[in-house]
Amino acid sequence: MSQDKERILRYMLELIDRDESDYAKKTVETFSVSSSSVYNYVNLLLKESKLIKDDGKKTKLSLPSKKYSFNYSNDGKLFEDRIYRRDVAPILTDLPANVKDIWYYSFTEMMNNAIEHSSAKNISCEVDVNALYTRITIVDDGIGIFRNIQKYLLEKTEEDVPENECVSYLFAGRFTTAEKLHSGEGIFFTSHMLDLFAILSSGVVFTRNDFSDLQFKSELDHGQGTTVVMRLSNNSPKLSEDVFRRFSDAENGFNKTEIPMGHLFPNGYPVSRSEARRLAGMVKAFETVTLDFKGIEKIGQAFVHEFFIVLKNDAQTVVLSNVSEAVNQTIMRVKNTK
Repeated sequence: MSQDKERILRYMLELIDRDESDYAKKTVETFSVSSSSVYNYVNLLLKESKLIKDDGKKTKLSLPSKKYSFNYSNDGKLFEDRIYRRDVAPILTDLPANVKDIWYYSFTEMMNNAIEHSSAKNISCEVDVNALYTRITIVDDGIGIFRNIQKYLLEKTEEDVPENECVSYLFAGRFTTAEKLHSGEGIFFTSHMLDLFAILSSGVVFTRNDFSDLQFKSELDHGQGTTVVMRLSNNSPKLSEDVFRRFSDAENGFNKTEIPMGHLFPNGYPVSRSEARRLAGMVKAFETVTLDFKGIEKIGQAFVHEFFIVLKNDAQTVVLSNVSEAVNQTIMRVKNTK
């Protein structure tokens, strides 16, 4: 199959997956192909079982998926690599090597968290595959990740941090509730490798994605325990080693991080000195910190003064990205005030 034809078929599948009824018109306009060619492409996809017609509406098309479910008793005899090789790897056999590498890393990291950190008695896993992407969901009935972080912080610092604030400790990386056993890198790197990554527990969500991607939240958030949702394109060009190189090197290890400020401060307005102190504490172990201000339209003078002046670390490089004019003006004004 030619690359142009593959691009057209994938484009059509993506539009149909998003339930865009004018997929045929958009395909004709985007690729300058005839309506009859689009009709032939649809028939090809139907023949290859990459599309199906809705039983109730014969003109309604959708992507069929194959779902595989597994249940495990967390009896001290679970090993994430064996689970992957026995249950998951055979399902992903036809995927490109780079995609399988990412799934191996991501699945084993998240399954290990469920096995070792959740205090769960039961763990389940669902693998959902269609023509475009694979989604893997891991659910445990344990303490819940944010409640576990809350408990850890209370014991270590005597600070009773609300569960919705406990999410923030996962963004920088290198945070773990088991310092002697784990480095705290798994969630960070996994969240950057995948197209969609979300952790749901107690009604609280950790994600680097836009929240519009989480339309399934109410369906998957069980309230108790932890649900991890991971999705990756079956033809993703991503390489796991590129993500590792982006944030680490052989000499200094995991020494760079990136903070999505819009997720860390969901009200869109970091304003207080205490917020600045918490941010500084999260990133203090890193040599380079990128603050992504996407979604942040304004920033408080006290926050800027505390983070950029009072707590300034001369050994640390802070890079700002997606900075609005208003945020940049506030930062520059505070920095330049004598």
